[in-house]
Amino acid sequence: MAATAPVAPGRMASPAARRPFLVRGARKWWRIFSVFAQDALAYRAVAVIWILTDAIPALVMPLIWLAAFNGRAEIAGFAPSQITAYYLVLLFITNLVQCHQMWEMAQDIKEGRFSSYLIRPFSYGTMNYLSFLAWRIMRTALFLPIFAVAVYLFRGNLQWQDYYLGWPFFASVALGHLVSFFISYAMGLLALHFVETRSLFNFWYMPLLVFSGQVAPLAMFPPTVQRIAEVLPFRYTVALPTEIFLGRLSPSQMQQGLLWQLAWIGIAYVIGWLLWRTGVKRFTGVGL
Repeated sequence: MAATAPVAPGRMASPAARRPFLVRGARKWWRIFSVFAQDALAYRAVAVIWILTDAIPALVMPLIWLAAFNGRAEIAGFAPSQITAYYLVLLFITNLVQCHQMWEMAQDIKEGRFSSYLIRPFSYGTMNYLSFLAWRIMRTALFLPIFAVAVYLFRGNLQWQDYYLGWPFFASVALGHLVSFFISYAMGLLALHFVETRSLFNFWYMPLLVFSGQVAPLAMFPPTVQRIAEVLPFRYTVALPTEIFLGRLSPSQMQQGLLWQLAWIGIAYVIGWLLWRTGVKRFTGVGL
């Protein structure tokens, strides 16, 4: 039987030789994801409370806007069917996309638990993403019955033939998911540089509510505010996918929005990498 020739130094191993490593890596991350998924399922009652806290205001907003129409055909270019769908879809996408991982990261760093992650054989960033993904999947699954009830209650105000479900919509949701995570991850790493970050995080939510379209559609704001929103990252989390779903963007505008999402993913990744490189050197294990 012929012997297998060894791989020469400096040469890349064949895909077949790398496969065991890739399989082991995939199994490792799957086990970590399973742990986070089980942890998320352990607090279903808390998750439902948070979902209802976010859902009730969003479900009330269509009622307020429908009353504001008062017989008018549209307000700021929005028909009643569009404004209803806007808040329902925005709420659904928020459950898939919105990331708050920086709070847990800051707590880990402040209390010293971060030290244990530095010696573990896996990436701290990937671990945080798997935690975020497990929570989002569980939260969305719990939200589906609430969403179904909301769609049923507002069924008379929805015009399904007017909505767009092409590939740019799904791409924008996936990219918005990553935009939100990488920005949240970079913000969490600020805790390596500052002892107290709670005020910074609370301040972040003020522009987030406005420029992500959660208060009102961005098209209803003055042109100056709309131009500011186009260059800030908030719009590219949940507002852009919602605008695409409603068919309010042209193909060129969709393409530009997707490019902005990719740009913000890259910007947030680089900022996070810099904060990590400089912050690990400063970390003193506060709370140990």
